[in-house]
Amino acid sequence: MVDDLVGLFDALFPNNRREVVVVGHSMGGAIAAHAVSSKRIQNVRGLVLIDIVEGSAMDSLPSIPMFINARPQTLESVESAIRWHIESNSIQNHESARLSVPSLLVPVNDGKQMTWRTQLLPTEKYWKEWYSGLSKTFVSAPTAKLLVLAGTDRLDKELLIAQMQGKFQLEVLPLAGHTVQEDLPDR
Repeated sequence: MVDDLVGLFDALFPNNRREVVVVGHSMGGAIAAHAVSSKRIQNVRGLVLIDIVEGSAMDSLPSIPMFINARPQTLESVESAIRWHIESNSIQNHESARLSVPSLLVPVNDGKQMTWRTQLLPTEKYWKEWYSGLSKTFVSAPTAKLLVLAGTDRLDKELLIAQMQGKFQLEVLPLAGHTVQEDLPDR
């Protein structure tokens, strides 16, 4: 998936000369960290990871398939998908859900229902590889770094030490859930 991210970046910004900040949330944060650390994206001036750290990611691996399987496989409408996200507390902010959830869906059954655009379970075989060593990958990325978390309990030992040494900036938003950027978009 790092190749996909680099390829997308190169397609969108061929011969890039602009300074860029690469941002990734959750699984996307792991991919962003690996892409930036590989130095395959040019002119990176910052790396932002949102609510993803190696320790809690590795600890949560066994429960992720249960979470994915608990999602409805089909939904009656975009509105029902938004309602599911709010009621399941996947997203706390209704306005954010209204704006972001539609892009997560594709029509099925002749457009009468919706399902998830991205099927996550087929990527399960890569999860451990994405998350293993993530803290070191993030801390050693050759750029300015910001880690945005919903709680300090998510910091693993390596990140805690690196943060105390000033190797990255930490922003904690305790009122947010896992979708920090959705729950508190103004922060």
